[in-house]
Amino acid sequence: MNQLHTYLESGTYVGLDQYLILQRRLDGAIAAKLGLTALAPMGALVGLVIGYIVFA
Repeated sequence: MNQLHTYLESGTYVGLDQYLILQRRLDGAIAAKLGLTALAPMGALVGLVIGYIVFA
């Protein structure tokens, strides 16, 4: 196991991880499968799609 898995399974979360449960689980699953560097492009893509839906 790596440090990311240890943090996610510990139950002791820092900052907004205490409150954003769904995002923590989703980001943790993506980062565990694809690596931490995958979060930035996926976050940008999701942000652009949501922006298009809201402002279109």
